[in-house]
Amino acid sequence: MQADEVETILVASSDALQRSMIAKYLRECGYSVIEATGFDDARIAIGHYEVDVVVSDTQMRDGTGFDLSTYIRSRHLDIEIILTQSLVKTAQVAGDLCEQGPLDQPYHPQRLVDEIKRLRAVR
Repeated sequence: MQADEVETILVASSDALQRSMIAKYLRECGYSVIEATGFDDARIAIGHYEVDVVVSDTQMRDGTGFDLSTYIRSRHLDIEIILTQSLVKTAQVAGDLCEQGPLDQPYHPQRLVDEIKRLRAVR
């Protein structure tokens, strides 16, 4: 990625309020953001756009963040994944699919930006 290129973040969540709040914050931080209402929308978006990072709830209306992570890992190894969740129990499963496990909800949007920057710096 060139230094002047904007990274694209896909935010997948069935919770419209949470999704729009996070998307707005990420846009204000200079990211290009695509919003998906669930697993199917996220899968379609990944097929149409060059996505750098996916931020997904562990539970969505039509699938789970784990399903989405498995889909991404099987096809797009270059996409970083951040799962968010409200149940501590899911952290064990998420640990197998993404580097840090899920962020607990509610979380401050800046924590998400910090995590995106950390993941992208490792590359």
